[in-house]
Amino acid sequence: MVKAVRGTLVRCDASIKAMLVDIDNKNNHEFIIEELDEEHLLVKETKINELKARLNSMMRERLKEPESSDSE
Repeated sequence: MVKAVRGTLVRCDASIKAMLVDIDNKNNHEFIIEELDEEHLLVKETKINELKARLNSMMRERLKEPESSDSE
């Protein structure tokens, strides 16, 4: 039986797409319905806000500046 799932089209660059796919892979494919091409994904409509939150968290972790040491 075919099951229809509502989705949201997400357009992003390749580096962000790779992060989104990584999040999806680590969560048993909860978020992405289909990878359309290098810049487009179809994401489950009910999961878009959670995916955004996880992406923001991942970006904060990766862009966190190392603490500077004041050992002068």
